[in-house]
Amino acid sequence: MMKDRILVVDDESFIRDNLQRILEEDDYQFYGAANGSQALAAAEANEIDLVLLDLNLGAASGLDVLKQLRELDPDILVIIITGYGTVESAVQALKMGAYDYIKKPFKADAIRLIVRLALKARSLQREIRRLQRNGGEATRNPTNLIGRSDALLQVVHQVEEVALHETATVLITGESGTGKELVAHAIHDLSPRSKQPFIEINCGSLPFNLLESELFGHEKGAFTDAHSRKIGLFEEANGGTVFLDEIGEMDMGLQVKLLRVLEDRKIRRLGGNRNIDIDVRVVSATNCDLSEAIREKTFREDLFYRLNVFPIQMPPLRERRTDIPLLLANFLEYYSRQFNKTVPEVSTEALALLCAYHWPGNVRELRNVVERLCIMNRSECLTAQMLPREISGLEAVTLRENPCLLPPGGANLEKAVEQMEKELIRQALEQTEGNVAKTARLLQVARGTLRYKLDKYELPH
Repeated sequence: MMKDRILVVDDESFIRDNLQRILEEDDYQFYGAANGSQALAAAEANEIDLVLLDLNLGAASGLDVLKQLRELDPDILVIIITGYGTVESAVQALKMGAYDYIKKPFKADAIRLIVRLALKARSLQREIRRLQRNGGEATRNPTNLIGRSDALLQVVHQVEEVALHETATVLITGESGTGKELVAHAIHDLSPRSKQPFIEINCGSLPFNLLESELFGHEKGAFTDAHSRKIGLFEEANGGTVFLDEIGEMDMGLQVKLLRVLEDRKIRRLGGNRNIDIDVRVVSATNCDLSEAIREKTFREDLFYRLNVFPIQMPPLRERRTDIPLLLANFLEYYSRQFNKTVPEVSTEALALLCAYHWPGNVRELRNVVERLCIMNRSECLTAQMLPREISGLEAVTLRENPCLLPPGGANLEKAVEQMEKELIRQALEQTEGNVAKTARLLQVARGTLRYKLDKYELPH
């Protein structure tokens, strides 16, 4: 594998030598330059992936060198090295297209972290462009789910397997916005029932009496407003699939009737006097903890086991962060076409923030953010400043001010980018001088969980 190539531009030889040692220890290809002309020559002769550029180059200005480097390669990634007295110049450099800046004096670990984050962001940006060129087709699979993270591929495998068994009952669980409905459609579309109806209903959207009528139908005169016979959704879906969304919201009385339908494969219309045979696959979904609902006696345990024949757990977006660039490319292409706009590129900083955000609304939230961006902006490039405040104001700001510090108040490891987890723990151990209890409180995790992770990453404790 080709090494990432990093150019260090600094007029002080001891800084270049120190950075060379740090970078070569991490297996990067190092190039050094003492001034602007040497930097431009190195960038012209080599495909540089990242530049560490000192703002104070003696008589020369690092801003001039930055401008020349970006004229040579508009996509070049530059991290500014600055003294405490030149932070305003560093901010100006960011406006000129620099990726980030770091203050002197800096620690080796701070350099390692910011370099790793920058190169990761560059890799993601290249992936976005590749996907946009290819129309995103390489990321799709037979289920039409987008992504290739291990978490998503496991779901894809489960969908492909259960789809072939056309009578198996499926329970899809996961947070709101993770794509449970899409999984239900995929199971139907890949099954032998695909030519038959796919009928869905939200169990939390209707009161008990209306939901019962919707599911099972009613005869004329069954109740006051029953002026004619109504065919229920189970009858309409005969031969196909019934998708019961938000099954955890179903009334307990109706749960009893649904259990009987699942066991007998027969329904009876309200006001009717005969059973009707049905042939349907039932797929249900919920974002509730049904185990907790059973303990609280709001959900029947016997119905849970009848629905949970084949469980599929949809992972939250924060657990499949490598899919964010793929989803982003897909949504940008879709909404740009919808609004008759050119598909924009995504700046390195904006992409890094989008990938770092914890996405409490999951894929649905990402889709909505992209739709809003496509409506509001006509720029050829989406920048960090265009992102919603909850995303643009992430811990990345804190990291820019001093990458060797943890975000204020610690961090929730469950929401941290996996690649930063070890670094966050190590930094916390430094701040607490190796005190495991204080480190656990700083990172907001149980002490036992922290000890497991310390062993996992072979960190001293």
